[in-house]
Amino acid sequence: MTKCMVFFLILGTALFGLTFATQEANAAEFTIKFAHVLVADTPAGRAAEMFAKLVGERTKGRVEVKVFPAGQLGNDTQIVEQVQLNTVQMGIPPTAVLGQFEPRLQLIDLPFLFPKREACYEVLDGDVGKTLLDGLAKKGFKGLVFWESGFKQFTTKGKTIAGPADFKGMKIRTMDSPLIIEQYRAWGANPVPISFGETYNALQQKVVDGQENPLISIDRMKFYEVQDYLILSNHAYLGYGVIMNNKFWDGLPKDIAETFQKTIEEVRNWQREESRKQDQQLVEKMQKAGIKVQTLSSGGVKDFIKVSAPVYKKYEGIVGKDLLDKTVQVAEKYLK
Repeated sequence: MTKCMVFFLILGTALFGLTFATQEANAAEFTIKFAHVLVADTPAGRAAEMFAKLVGERTKGRVEVKVFPAGQLGNDTQIVEQVQLNTVQMGIPPTAVLGQFEPRLQLIDLPFLFPKREACYEVLDGDVGKTLLDGLAKKGFKGLVFWESGFKQFTTKGKTIAGPADFKGMKIRTMDSPLIIEQYRAWGANPVPISFGETYNALQQKVVDGQENPLISIDRMKFYEVQDYLILSNHAYLGYGVIMNNKFWDGLPKDIAETFQKTIEEVRNWQREESRKQDQQLVEKMQKAGIKVQTLSSGGVKDFIKVSAPVYKKYEGIVGKDLLDKTVQVAEKYLK
């Protein structure tokens, strides 16, 4: 071997070692899989990406958050189970799905409970919300904050909805939530639990006649293409619980945990404001696309509230009378 060859061999080995050492130095101490079922271009989907970016910057690369949107790692229930097992570290499932693991979280999904978004925020960011998030610990989760998709609206094929009587005999897609299923039965409908990602096909193939979702989901999933009516009902609030595996959370250094909590709260505030702004634009957009937009009358709201009374009675003991009473007290302030 010539001296020249030996020189380049030594140089190559040194450069390889330097590169390897640099990669080791840049490797994150903690890698987090953050999974959800939402389209990336939604307020919550963008908030997940924003959170990942900010946490990486603020921890100077000690934490890497990898986001898996649009059901890449499974449906909501599967993601929650994966967070429980720590094969996925973070998720943002709807509170209706989390209610399968902590029944008191079903409080948030009661129909016609919140008159305004501000009432939701006061409840969810206050003592009631903290109690609900803390209750997840016994199931292996760290409850961080609540994000949102906003108020849910009805969409239907064939006929509109002016009151609960119009639901009689209709097949309505719902989440796999005992409370929501019970709610639609009380309204005279036939609820059919179908995963979010399969809802468009179910509507298109007339497996179901209608569904409920916030405007952002109706728009991004293009449900308006296979429905005739959009009924602005604001009949229930769809919140997301931002959760992390509890053992993983407990293993984070204090400074990183504090950065996490501060960042997730900042992103929550941005996400809610973005959700509100988009709602104001989407009704006109979908109307132009051809769906007939109607607003549920105050009389219709009263009829729905009346027939929903048995649902409240049944779930009062499940969600906790004390938590329900506190929530109603807050909500009543916003009726004035």
